[in-house]
Amino acid sequence: MKLPPEKMHRVIVNTDAKNEADDQYAIVHALLTPSFDLRGIVPAHFGAIKSATSLKDSADEVHKILGLMELSGQVRVADGALGPIPDENTPALSAGAEMIIREAMKDDPRPLHVAFLGPLTDMASAILMEPRIVNRNVRVV
Repeated sequence: MKLPPEKMHRVIVNTDAKNEADDQYAIVHALLTPSFDLRGIVPAHFGAIKSATSLKDSADEVHKILGLMELSGQVRVADGALGPIPDENTPALSAGAEMIIREAMKDDPRPLHVAFLGPLTDMASAILMEPRIVNRNVRVV
């Protein structure tokens, strides 16, 4: 049974999915939770120590999970930043940060929950790109 829209929780999952094995479980849980209105998944970088292509690795893992669950093309995926922000005043521009901003600025009475399973780069960038989101009903987990 599907919940009424006003009872569902708006959620974005930001994940460094290829860094460790726990994120895959969290992604699947988010996809299967009937009370979640999953607004999108943001693959995230996990630095350059393990891989020179950590963002791509995470994105590939997210798409692999969606494929295994036969959900390819049914969930918005927007890549996060290639790496950390260069300083406290400069965002790392990305489609993932733009997704966070777009959802945060929507006129929706439900709070937006942004679940971070890795670095907070995309949230910091979203705030730097659109400071008004700090006054919106956004919960960073």
